[in-house]
Amino acid sequence: MKAFNIQKILIPVDFSDTAMIAIEHAGFTAQLFKAELVLLHVVEKHWEKFSIVAPEMRVNAPSDFINAIEKRLEETAASIRSKYGVKSTCITADGNIFSEVVSISKEHKVDLVVMGTHGTSGVVEFFVGSNTYKVVSESECPVLSVRSHSTKVGFKEIVLPIDDSAHSRQKVNHAIVMAKQFASRIHILGLADSDDQGELKKFEFKLDQIEEYLKKCDVSYTRKTINGGNQAKHTYEYAKSVNADLIVIMTDQDETITGRLLGTYAQQVVNHSKIPVMSIQPVVADSPWVHPY
Repeated sequence: MKAFNIQKILIPVDFSDTAMIAIEHAGFTAQLFKAELVLLHVVEKHWEKFSIVAPEMRVNAPSDFINAIEKRLEETAASIRSKYGVKSTCITADGNIFSEVVSISKEHKVDLVVMGTHGTSGVVEFFVGSNTYKVVSESECPVLSVRSHSTKVGFKEIVLPIDDSAHSRQKVNHAIVMAKQFASRIHILGLADSDDQGELKKFEFKLDQIEEYLKKCDVSYTRKTINGGNQAKHTYEYAKSVNADLIVIMTDQDETITGRLLGTYAQQVVNHSKIPVMSIQPVVADSPWVHPY
């Protein structure tokens, strides 16, 4: 598996409050990793909706709108450069939001996408509210989703949920890289789904391996196992109980475990957690029982 390192961060920007919070998280992260920022605004057909998102910017025609967007995007980039001392560039693109985010992240070899989970509040879900999970499910690089509650930047308490899905342990190195950079503690959360003692013993052995690896990497940690119930709900409720500021998940957990009508595990966590979530696509070629570290 390719080692996780953050050298370039993409931030979709619609100038909503939540997008600006995402920019702060991305700026602080870029500063720690000495990474570059790419600020992206995607122009859809309904450009007139922009007046709802940013009423202080009056636009009367598409050409005026593009000019206003590019000017404000550059002002935002300049502000982030000044505050965090990182390189930042701007891109304005036409098309479908989530497909442009995914496409541009590939084109520019982005290591992390940071985006808000809600655009405007109430009137219209103009940008990332309806697109975040699409990006999470399609992006080849990790996606860090943040909500309007996530105003404090930096991650000191990281929840690492581990279940019996095929690639659950692939995210361990991602969590360790973040913990090392942010001087964080990792909270291992075992999500068991069996009452069979033999299966539970095998599951605890998997957690033992992760615990030993964290010790080897000199990362502070705690460990807890929860059995049964809605695993997504257990995850964000446990994260709240330990005052976590980041949850690291995979995107491939079986939806039958968390409830088909409610959506996949990742979808539930991304949509309902008030705590930032880093979602990671599995490397499918790996054997589920090959040591991922």
